[in-house]
Amino acid sequence: MDIRESPAVRLGQPHNPEKYSLKEIQGIKVYTPYDLPDIPLTIALSRFLWFKKLVIEGWQLT
Repeated sequence: MDIRESPAVRLGQPHNPEKYSLKEIQGIKVYTPYDLPDIPLTIALSRFLWFKKLVIEGWQLT
C-alpha cells in the first residue's frame, strides 16, 4: 500500500505547467497533477491570526 500526502495548493501558475492538467472549475483556472485521484476535494482558505493559506479538505492518506 502506498501512502500519498495531500498535494500542495498554491496561487498562480506552477513552475512546470506541462506536468499538470488545466481545468476551469467555477470560473477559476486550476492546475491539477495528472495522477490526482478522482475523489471529491475542496480547496479552502485557512486562517490563523493574520496568516492565511490554501488547504485541501477531503484528502485521506491512501
